[in-house]
Amino acid sequence: MKLLKGLSSQFLNDTASNVVSHYHFEDIDELAVFLPEDVRLTLLECEAFNCESAALNLGAIQFNFNHVNRNLYAVGHKQVGFLTFSMILQGKGQHGIENNRLVTEDYLFGFDSNREADLVFPGGAIYCAVYIRPDIFEAYAQAMNRLELDSRFLASNYACIPKSFPPLRSYLKQIYELLHQHSPLLHKPDFQQIILQDFLPLFITALTAQQEQQVSARIFRRSQLVKQADDYMRSHIDQTLTLTDLCQALGTSSRALCYGFQEMFGTSPMSYLKILRLQGAYRALKSAEPSNKTVTEIATQFGFYHLGYFAHDYKQAFGELPSETLKRIR
Repeated sequence: MKLLKGLSSQFLNDTASNVVSHYHFEDIDELAVFLPEDVRLTLLECEAFNCESAALNLGAIQFNFNHVNRNLYAVGHKQVGFLTFSMILQGKGQHGIENNRLVTEDYLFGFDSNREADLVFPGGAIYCAVYIRPDIFEAYAQAMNRLELDSRFLASNYACIPKSFPPLRSYLKQIYELLHQHSPLLHKPDFQQIILQDFLPLFITALTAQQEQQVSARIFRRSQLVKQADDYMRSHIDQTLTLTDLCQALGTSSRALCYGFQEMFGTSPMSYLKILRLQGAYRALKSAEPSNKTVTEIATQFGFYHLGYFAHDYKQAFGELPSETLKRIR
């Protein structure tokens, strides 16, 4: 126990200056900037987005919580210099998809540093990520005689821990509530020390050995096809595309493509394409100079030729008319 306290005291010296952060986002690009990962976010619903985010940064260990109202797709690079342990902290039975595999509230996932971030996250859920420096994780695993939590364990990327998860989940929810309440305790070094002393042993204890994790995993076989379609849509965002065009370009059937999109993203290929185009138009309108660009020009650039329908869908997705975005003070 003295060894563990000594470790937590040593690592607390690395605490960042900006310990507590709170944000409300209505723009997925702003959320992407807040996240420690270098990821591209895509909305999977044509509805207004909002997210309540909070973070506790103890330097060598970081806690990040995001309560989103819409389904999201995140892909990109993980935070350098940290192991990322992700979970659906509170999902009301909903599941996510991490690197083509179904994950539920019983899972920790995403801790293989050699895999990219690739997550479909359910709306209406609280997503939590804990970032731990590798040397800290290794030191605590060794101090607690958990030598099986080695590079092979980390490479597995998933841990299904339904029996040992409840105490860990409860502790993380307490941290989330303190953040949500803007508790002054989180700014006190002594209290930060207590979190480190409590959390790391609890976290290591919750990680069950590999032989205890044998569960039937659902793998999404059409995920590669969906990603190919996503890439093709993004590279032809300014062109008129039909479902037939997509299928011919990808060498697949409409049934396979539609089933894959429904399975992975909960929407159809053409609805997803419309979302990509709306997001592209939104980004272009945000950065455009009203004196140099018009709504019509930008709408046409992203394949919208009926301005009435475009304005309706745009307002549904972003809560304002295209003209309002263009005129907004930057």
